[in-house]
Amino acid sequence: HTASIAVTISSAGCPPSRYNNNNHTATMAEEDDVTSIAVCEFFAKCFLSLDPPESLSELSDGVVMFQALSEISMDHFDPTSITHEAGDNWALKAANLRKLVRNLQDYYHDELNKDADFESILSNVNDTAKDSDPDGILAIVELVAVAAISCEDREVFVNRMREISEENLGEFQMFLKGGMEAISSFDDDDAGEGEEDEDADSVVFDGDENHDGPSSPGGVLFPSHGDMSADGNSELLREREELRKELSDARRELAQIKSQVKLNEEDNKKEKDKLRALNEDIQVRLTKREEELHIVEQDLSKQKRSLEEVHNEVNDLKEKSASLADELDVEKGKVLQLRKTEAMVEAYRKKVESLESANQQMDGLENQTQNYADQIMKLERENASIPALEKTLEESQTLAKKLEARNNE
Repeated sequence: HTASIAVTISSAGCPPSRYNNNNHTATMAEEDDVTSIAVCEFFAKCFLSLDPPESLSELSDGVVMFQALSEISMDHFDPTSITHEAGDNWALKAANLRKLVRNLQDYYHDELNKDADFESILSNVNDTAKDSDPDGILAIVELVAVAAISCEDREVFVNRMREISEENLGEFQMFLKGGMEAISSFDDDDAGEGEEDEDADSVVFDGDENHDGPSSPGGVLFPSHGDMSADGNSELLREREELRKELSDARRELAQIKSQVKLNEEDNKKEKDKLRALNEDIQVRLTKREEELHIVEQDLSKQKRSLEEVHNEVNDLKEKSASLADELDVEKGKVLQLRKTEAMVEAYRKKVESLESANQQMDGLENQTQNYADQIMKLERENASIPALEKTLEESQTLAKKLEARNNE
């Protein structure tokens, strides 16, 4: 590449990044579109353990940036500690970004002894996660890029940055410059405005193919400063004075912001108390609903068991019904047999009745015969007395004749 990048990290404070300024103009949308392309190529060229993003919105869940930072410091950025499959859940994305910024803050303070407006970035995390806000994403990417060129292995990342395409290199240079301007020393609050220390952490990236590493701390901010004369040095001093004046203004603004932050913290505390009370109320309701659900599940389980018992009873009844049907067929056969037997019995009964009638007739005949026998015996006795009666009759006739004759006389 013929283009070159020169970046200076100064121990003095600098104005905040343009991506943390909520009053940016609409014309920045076009700049951000070009910047997004350069940023995507930055991740593709400088970090080897991730799938390069194709658009800025793919960084809204924090996963790619976490993986990139893990190449810088695994101790501070463990990619397994965040949610990788957040999907459209902006709350999970916001949690990832919040953890990312907090870890960046720890890394900047502990390892780089640098500071940035982390709280401002954190205050916009929800909007960044919800809407994939480019400004919010780029503000975090600035911190990632500065960390890459400030870490112990910065030479590795600098060499990788030289592989960025020439058309995106200039844009990334401006983007990185903005990130540098947002960084200050972590001990700024204790430093006097009259500090005359030279830039302690100057790092220069040259696109020359024969350049094996970053140049010495005496490197320049831009290539146009390479042949700087005494007038150029005076210009640089004037710029430095302007920067110090801007730093003073920024500190005053920071004090106001801190005051406002304190008020916001009090409001946030009240809101948190409200949210805590609401959360407790929700927990109580949730517990109650879980208990009701448990009771419903128990009732459902009982009903399920009852239904199974009913099904078993139905099956038993079906089996009994089939058995009874078989028994009914047997009983029907028995009924038919009984009907035949009943018909036979009826026939025998009629015969018995006829026999009884015959017996009664026989009894009547025997009685009649006995009467006849008695009459015959009576007649025989009477017949036996006939001769005596005839004799008596003759004697009576004879006597009558004698008497008649006597009367005649």
